[in-house]
Amino acid sequence: RVRLSHYPPRVTSSKQWYQRRVRVAAVQADNLFTSQTIEDDLKQSVEQNKWISKFILNGYTPNRPISLSHLVMALRAVCYMKIREIYSWRTPVSDSDIVELALLLETPCWKNVSVIELVDAKLSDFALARLSRTLPVGRLKKLVLDYNSIKDEGMANLLVCLSGNTELQHLSLNYCNLSQESGELLAELLTKSAILHLEVTGNSLQCDGAATLINTLTTQDIALKTLLLADNGIDAHDSGKDRGPYLCAKIIRRWLTCTQYLELCDLRDNEIGDLAAREIMDGLMDRKTAGLKSLQFLVTCRMDATIYKTIVSLGKKSGKGSGKKKKRKKGK
Repeated sequence: RVRLSHYPPRVTSSKQWYQRRVRVAAVQADNLFTSQTIEDDLKQSVEQNKWISKFILNGYTPNRPISLSHLVMALRAVCYMKIREIYSWRTPVSDSDIVELALLLETPCWKNVSVIELVDAKLSDFALARLSRTLPVGRLKKLVLDYNSIKDEGMANLLVCLSGNTELQHLSLNYCNLSQESGELLAELLTKSAILHLEVTGNSLQCDGAATLINTLTTQDIALKTLLLADNGIDAHDSGKDRGPYLCAKIIRRWLTCTQYLELCDLRDNEIGDLAAREIMDGLMDRKTAGLKSLQFLVTCRMDATIYKTIVSLGKKSGKGSGKKKKRKKGK
């Protein structure tokens, strides 16, 4: 299934030409979407002076397989250059699909693609490496590779290809089989890129990997706004690392008391324990005393109830200015 979204372009006499060209693309890629769907959407887009900018492939059925390469080849065949976002959710993406996508992104007239999401795409090592080589070329702002087995080797490829990248702002690697070693790789990547939002939920960075990452954020004063570290094994379950969560929390406390950029940090589903939780609580208190802006800090509820409630109350973003003002009655 493919859904389409739009953005308002400059009014031009060529919109009818694009309608005709994309209708050809629909025919060439008819195993991706039904003709009636795209006809209706195109008719509406032309009437409202809007271009089709977003393509979403969602789901897989054996009797009607979805192929990303068919869509890419159709867009290239008709020279449709208004696409800005490509999403593929729970749809297998083959090596040939990635090659076609990479060739599209490396073409100058398609460099304005800003968002790519390949979620649960079963990417191979070759596919990830080929896609990584394309990243320095375009103007990608957001890259989501959730639920793919990236591992530390794939993370190393991303580090090499994204170093020096000033365009990418949002990187999501949730549930990608990253281990402690990726903590150091992620830390180095943040020092060599312009990433503002990092999502690594559901991996296995554990205490050492998380501590390395957050320590770099503290010492290098990196302008990270979002850090999602939920469900990363940041706990004392590993033998010989009983103090791991506490030591990691001390680094988090230092980070909280100095960063001016952080807006959201998620540590849920990590059993950090009461001692580490108290350090985080103290860090949020220090932040409030220092007059730094409020942020949202999320933790597991499996800790002392008083500490948990304090963290929740301190880790809420201020709601000032979000409410609607009451209208005054006439004569008052």
